[in-house]
Amino acid sequence: MTPQEKIIAKERAILDRWITGDTFGFIEAAAEEITYFDPGLEKRCTGKKEFHDWISAFNGSFSIPRYELLDPQVQMHGDVGILTHHFIGIMEDGSKECWNTSEVYKLIDGDWKLISSHWSQTKPR
Repeated sequence: MTPQEKIIAKERAILDRWITGDTFGFIEAAAEEITYFDPGLEKRCTGKKEFHDWISAFNGSFSIPRYELLDPQVQMHGDVGILTHHFIGIMEDGSKECWNTSEVYKLIDGDWKLISSHWSQTKPR
């Protein structure tokens, strides 16, 4: 498997957990130096502790019946891969939550770890 395929597979595994309300997939994938943005934050989360505190607060509080991961692309720069994709969460009633996502992974001790993550909502398709 290429590094690009490994990064996309890791992201899908994390999202497979996320849609069940299990936020710890993202926490487990995070490197100590992670930075994180999403629309619910006033400022960036810096470091795994802040990231853990923010993301773990949502654990078990939602579920998304299914999702689509559209147009994933990984740009490699040595031991760093920048993944961009469009995430569509499809709710029970058919409504959609749409997000543009940038995830930066770094190969650390043989494992692809998330070092930066940015999620921004978009209009439903």
